[in-house]
Amino acid sequence: MKALSLLLALALTIVSCNPNKESAVSKCDFATILPPADARCGYITVPENHEAPEGRKIQIAYVVLEARDSSAHADPVIYLSGGPGGSALDPARISRWYGHPFREKRDVILLDQRGIGYSSALPNMYEELFEVMAADATEEEELKMIEKLMSDYSTRCADLQIDLRNYNTFQNARDVGALMTHLGYEQYNLYGVSYGTRLARVVQDMFPAQLNSVILNSPNPIKGDMLVDRLQSYSLALSRVFEYCENNPDCKSANPALHEDYLRAINNLKEKPLELKTEGKTVYLNAQDGLFFVRRLLYGTNSRTEIPALIQEYLNGGGPIISELVADEYTPDYNFTMWFAVERHEMYDTSNQREVIDEVYASLPLFPARLGLFDAVYLSLEKFHDSGVSEAKKIFQISDTPTLITVNQFDPVTPPENGHIMMERLTNGHLFVLDEGGHGGGDVDCRNSVMISFMNDPNGNLDASCLNVYKE
Repeated sequence: MKALSLLLALALTIVSCNPNKESAVSKCDFATILPPADARCGYITVPENHEAPEGRKIQIAYVVLEARDSSAHADPVIYLSGGPGGSALDPARISRWYGHPFREKRDVILLDQRGIGYSSALPNMYEELFEVMAADATEEEELKMIEKLMSDYSTRCADLQIDLRNYNTFQNARDVGALMTHLGYEQYNLYGVSYGTRLARVVQDMFPAQLNSVILNSPNPIKGDMLVDRLQSYSLALSRVFEYCENNPDCKSANPALHEDYLRAINNLKEKPLELKTEGKTVYLNAQDGLFFVRRLLYGTNSRTEIPALIQEYLNGGGPIISELVADEYTPDYNFTMWFAVERHEMYDTSNQREVIDEVYASLPLFPARLGLFDAVYLSLEKFHDSGVSEAKKIFQISDTPTLITVNQFDPVTPPENGHIMMERLTNGHLFVLDEGGHGGGDVDCRNSVMISFMNDPNGNLDASCLNVYKE
């Protein structure tokens, strides 16, 4: 990340690729990362608040990876990353996209969304969050630490004249619209993953004439509540893992009492947290952390086999799975401040005070403790900023833009129900619930083939026979 930042700082020069009063355009050179003949990049300047265009300005960084077949002239793909808070312009991610089959016939456009990475990044609290997770803290102590952290970062942003109320999906979508206008292609395909599907769907409503197709992988609508939905989705996904193990002879033989082992493991962590080492630091993994990392592992394609192994590691005092999860969790390419700003605006119900949340926990059988990080953050969000989107604005418009939706049956964060919600106001949509685990993963070769066919002919007969569709 630091090397890429230095490249940007040294190589930026102003050019007038597309005269636009709203956009100061910059050119940059990624020669040390990608062959420069195949990639171009730059910045556009947009208002922090598109409703007040004369106010504070921010920059949106983008990369265009050009098609390998320069004569193809297919509509390009804009990739919208998840989170909210995930950077798309990390060198490793750019390199992965460089070899992607999408690039055979079409340009791939990557951008860091506002507040992330190279796009006027918000001060990122990831290091402090790691310290909270690492502490040997009770649930109440963790809540107090998070409350202070949220308050401190709200003040820090205000001191920098950053208005956190403007870091949300609707402003984000206007940035994408400005980028489409600047780049000047006739039409685009949107490919959103997780939170990127929410952003794609809002762009779809705002700029339908500029879109050839929209692909939503692991749909994340603007509906529900940041914490309540996660608790319910976790409980549903984990119960499906337990059901799978109960009915799979190999898993059942190795884990004859998986549900009971899970409850025992989390309760053991209440009594005695695991003490782990990562990057020279001591990390105490308590009960709420234990739930957090079960949920994190549910993101993976192999969750049905790895969850039982993780539970055994909890019971045995540690192991390679939990060590890797802890080491990988908090990284500088994910902006937690942006995540919390968006969720406060769109997925936070001010009426859900502590008593209501307690009732939700009591109604779900798989929570012997509160969910690490999410619970404390949710109960602290009122200290972050005071903007919330209206219920009316959360409803997507009716759209006839061709749209392809895929969602995994065992997804812990965007469950199959989200796919049906996204389909409600689409007149030209395709929904596939896949019999796969994890959040967005699965048979990558098949998915890429289906997505390319869809973009090539979004109104034609789609051959999706290779997909492992869940049979209810």
